[in-house]
Amino acid sequence: MSAVVLGSLLAAAPQAAAADVTCSANVYKRTFYKNTSFSGSPVRTDCDSAISESWSGRPASGVPSDNFGVRWSVTRDFGSGGPFTFAASATDGVRVYLDGARKIDLWKNTGNTSRAKSVNLTVPSGKHTLRVDYVNWTGAAKVKYTYTPRTSAAYDRTKPLAPTGVRTSYNTTTRRTTVSWSANKEMDLASYSLYRRPVDSGTWTAVTTTTARSHTDPLVNPDDRTPYYYEVRAKDKAGNTSSGSTDTIVRPLPVVTSLTGTYDKATGKVTLKWPLNTEPQFDHYTVLSNDLVNGSYVWVPLGTTKGNTWTTGPVTADGETRHYRVLVTNDGGTTTYNPAWLQPAALNELWLEIPDGIAPVYAPDLTLGSCASGIQATVSDSTPAPIRDFTGFEIERGEAGTDTWSVVLHQGYNPRLGVATATVCDPLPTDGHTYEYRARSYDAAGNYSPYSEIRAMTMSAG
Repeated sequence: MSAVVLGSLLAAAPQAAAADVTCSANVYKRTFYKNTSFSGSPVRTDCDSAISESWSGRPASGVPSDNFGVRWSVTRDFGSGGPFTFAASATDGVRVYLDGARKIDLWKNTGNTSRAKSVNLTVPSGKHTLRVDYVNWTGAAKVKYTYTPRTSAAYDRTKPLAPTGVRTSYNTTTRRTTVSWSANKEMDLASYSLYRRPVDSGTWTAVTTTTARSHTDPLVNPDDRTPYYYEVRAKDKAGNTSSGSTDTIVRPLPVVTSLTGTYDKATGKVTLKWPLNTEPQFDHYTVLSNDLVNGSYVWVPLGTTKGNTWTTGPVTADGETRHYRVLVTNDGGTTTYNPAWLQPAALNELWLEIPDGIAPVYAPDLTLGSCASGIQATVSDSTPAPIRDFTGFEIERGEAGTDTWSVVLHQGYNPRLGVATATVCDPLPTDGHTYEYRARSYDAAGNYSPYSEIRAMTMSAG
């Protein structure tokens, strides 16, 4: 198969009417017609990076040297848009369209004579479609079209779009941050500027101005612990500067952003959970518990893990608050700051209330006597007030010879009395039956002490 030159492209020939093709971004799709009405199927479809042609004969196999048409079209993102110049020159007919609206119209048989026209217009931001129609009736076939931004500050006051796709990486060996970003869509871009600021400051510091799309900040982070925000701004050739990109935080030392925990009453164990860090400089976690050691509370390491869960050994269900902390170590060996004291607001610290599973140790005393309508039951406990581990009493009654018990009293006591006590007059019929009573104390968590000795009393028959 031989080859022929098609404008600025080299293509195989001969070729029948081509199927539709897909062109690269911002490259024209070009279609050839063997008529000047662009009717019927195109003879050929290919891609063309620029419209600048001069044909002295047939432009392509299957296309006549006179009375043919060529159409170019492309859809591209113009970024923020702004002022542009559309310029076309051609022998015979050329028309230029923006989103279907005609902007240049030179449509006359001129033979070998070429003429030109340019227009200044504003292209809106975003994606738009350009279309160029060219026809050659007779003679030489020449056509050229360009669209270029007007970069003078007198015309261009449109800010570029803010850069996107900002990515960061931190090297724990050099303790430096590298920032990269996606290419801006502006056609008149002049440069990018990179800025940084510490997370606890509102002041931006310029790092560099560059035409590249990545930069390594020369700042050496002194201890891997200071986080910084980075943002990138774009500047066009007219001197307009974009707003900053979305601020991207760089934490040289990954952090635990939340810590939760649950207590399993069956096993007595605490399970801790936190989000798994995915930073490339992450190495491992250290889990700590705040425990009483030699009379003082200290942070005691429980172990290390690369996962994001940890289950402790059995913890006494004493109703107290347990404190846990998870630290991160990066691949450079730096670990999260670990103060000796508790930090209530720290995201990597958990204060977990352990349910109270310890019942009052001793059974209370129980006495019985008569009252106006039945049997009076009185429960008491002489434990000194400062060390009482119960909050109230419960008295139950059952009929002798049965296993059925019912509660006749469940109430707290007067804490101001030296002896904690409670009493109830239990109304009963004078039926000659014997009734048994037992009592126990309970705490705020609903734990019950052992029962007192059973006391019995008989109601005389009426």
